[in-house]
Amino acid sequence: MDAENNKPLPSAFEGPDDSPGYVLWRVANRWQREQRNALQPLGLTHTQFVVLAVASWFEEKEALTQIRLSQLTGSDTMTVSQVVRVLEKAGYLARIAHPTDTRSKVIRVTKTGRELAEHAVQVVEATDKQFFLPLGDDGHALMTLFNKLLR
Repeated sequence: MDAENNKPLPSAFEGPDDSPGYVLWRVANRWQREQRNALQPLGLTHTQFVVLAVASWFEEKEALTQIRLSQLTGSDTMTVSQVVRVLEKAGYLARIAHPTDTRSKVIRVTKTGRELAEHAVQVVEATDKQFFLPLGDDGHALMTLFNKLLR
């Protein structure tokens, strides 16, 4: 190895811990690990939980198609399609005829799916509470910043 290869990367940052993207990536990975461990006993992945929870929240407000679930969750349509298939096979979701679009199906949460969603949301929220506890009152500021980034 020559000395040229031992130089730091041409970065605006002193090191990776000064990069907001890198730090966010590390925090997100840690948070995902915590959620994965919390949801594992329920037999759900975090993506499955999100789809089930969002379907539970919005199904009474609108006819939820896979495309609409994709929009509401911020997940790509292929991922939502695969997750809906798994949750349907497990008996947590059902597809019924769309009231106005014969080409589409409406995603409905079954009774069992609703019960699981109610339990899972408690688990996820408790895990979030523990994860974000070190922030104290700054948690509200973090939510404001997160929402600013999503706009």
